[in-house]
Amino acid sequence: MKRSETIDFREALANLWDEDPEMYEQLLEHRALDHLPILLGSLSRWVGEARIDDGVLRIRTTSPIARQELNLRLNTLRQQLNSHLQAELIRIIQVY
Repeated sequence: MKRSETIDFREALANLWDEDPEMYEQLLEHRALDHLPILLGSLSRWVGEARIDDGVLRIRTTSPIARQELNLRLNTLRQQLNSHLQAELIRIIQVY
């Protein structure tokens, strides 16, 4: 029986992400969507749906006032999400 080298968990994950970058991107998308209500605070109750497609975060709101408030915070929100993820996943945020 051959012995193989032991690698730590982080190295194994890094190898997995290198082999399947789409899976890593999906993981980042889930992390971003999970963290979004924390960043939005009380505005999150007015979010009907949020999804990420090709670097575009689309947020549907149920309130015109919440939509206006979110439009004022687009750059800050994008920077906070990308900072939390430690990656440049979100390029654009659209609020409708």
